[in-house]
Amino acid sequence: MRIERTRNAIRNTKWGIIQRIVHILLPFLVRTVLIYTLSAEYSGLGSLFTSILQVLSLTELGISSAIVYSLYKPIAEDDKNRICAILNYLRKAYLVIGIIILLLGLSLLPVLPKLIKDDIPADINLYILYLVYLFNSVISYFLYAYKTCLLTAHQRGDIISKNTLLYSFFLYGLQCVSLLLFKNFYCYAVILPVSTVMLNLLNGRATDKLFPEYKPCGFLGEKERRELRKNILGLAIWKIGGATRNTFDSIVASAYLGLIAVTIYNNYFYILNGVNTVLGAITASIIAGIGNKIVTESPEKNYQDFLKFHFLYMWIAGWCCVCMMCLYQPFMRLWMGETLMLPNGVMLLFCYLFLLMKQGDINSVYYQAAGLWWFGKIRSIVEAGLNLGLNLILGKFFGIGGIVSATIISFTCVYFYGSKFVFTEYFKNGERLHHYLENLIFFLVIITAGVITSFAGRIIITSFRVKSDLIILMVYAVSCFIFPNLFFLCIYSHNKRYHGYIIDIIKRIRQSGSWI
Repeated sequence: MRIERTRNAIRNTKWGIIQRIVHILLPFLVRTVLIYTLSAEYSGLGSLFTSILQVLSLTELGISSAIVYSLYKPIAEDDKNRICAILNYLRKAYLVIGIIILLLGLSLLPVLPKLIKDDIPADINLYILYLVYLFNSVISYFLYAYKTCLLTAHQRGDIISKNTLLYSFFLYGLQCVSLLLFKNFYCYAVILPVSTVMLNLLNGRATDKLFPEYKPCGFLGEKERRELRKNILGLAIWKIGGATRNTFDSIVASAYLGLIAVTIYNNYFYILNGVNTVLGAITASIIAGIGNKIVTESPEKNYQDFLKFHFLYMWIAGWCCVCMMCLYQPFMRLWMGETLMLPNGVMLLFCYLFLLMKQGDINSVYYQAAGLWWFGKIRSIVEAGLNLGLNLILGKFFGIGGIVSATIISFTCVYFYGSKFVFTEYFKNGERLHHYLENLIFFLVIITAGVITSFAGRIIITSFRVKSDLIILMVYAVSCFIFPNLFFLCIYSHNKRYHGYIIDIIKRIRQSGSWI
């Protein structure tokens, strides 16, 4: 079966972006209502529980992605029996994982108070609330979460996005209503597992309707199970670094600085992650198509596509970074007020972290699509350990700035080692040093664009003596729309290779509506 890559990529990107934008705006609304109806401590408490359970959920890392990778070939060959056997393997694995996370979560009950520096709100029973969050984390493993792999592998992420949209409106709408009517954190929290059950039922029903021929039955051979376990282990270890970045930060902030500091940190990280989530719609929409191309086309052809995709993606990510540099503080002042803001220097650290993470995203897409997780296992272990150790040291002495710096340092230390495997194991004729140099150039161009845009916005604000926070935000927003893109166009259009990429991408979009 040859996947309709262009059509699916367009559909997945469209619905993925819509779903992610809604998934940013609605939680933003709920977070605002929560902080203003209750207090920042309650928001910090929810963020802390989420971070703790994300650490426990590391046992799942790699399972679904490795299964999706293992499905590319049987889907291309229309091997229904093997697809059913893989699905059966995943269902059993998820049951085991759900039990493990439940037991690990229960074992943490005695130490919960030690993870919070502040006094817990008087109307909260820490243990009951934690059990609600724990149930929300494990319930998916016992329902139909395994079926979403079929949708992902067939590049039908648009269905997942549509169902997630319904889930988001149900969850966040009810949470807003409950906060406004009852001003009770328990009512707010218990809606989480109810909504999670609904989402699993929607995805399970959609999968059964679209792929009725696939049932969890049959067994994989010993060789296939061994290969799958290796891929799962490699991917799980590889993902540990990324999965623990924010979770360690929140836990350390809570233990050292208190729940209000967790709220301030997560307000800034929420914006970073929101932008990252929208960009994730791009990478998520193309990964299955690239996986199909890796099976059906040569590494040389895929390498040329890699160069073009990386260029376009860095243009988009660079523009987003400039917007963050200019809009972060005006937006935070308007949203939360001066008391819940970070210094400009710490804000710029968040922008630097974002740009650093984006430089490796397209590399990561090909890394995953080619199934190279095992080769990067050491990198992720080192990053997670280094991040935790630096968090404990720098967070104690430098607060939130030290915590963000710890993440930047740990990510930078392992970036060059981990990014090489796509070039050494798949793009064997690819120019790795050229890739690093190109990323450095992108970085310098983006930082320069940010300085120019910020300076231009400040001149306009000073010249017209603008005082309103809302007008200041609007001035910077208009500046961000115009100046960085003009600067990028001036820089890149004079380079023949980049100019060729721009023309080729425009032709692709005109012909098929997609850049894939």
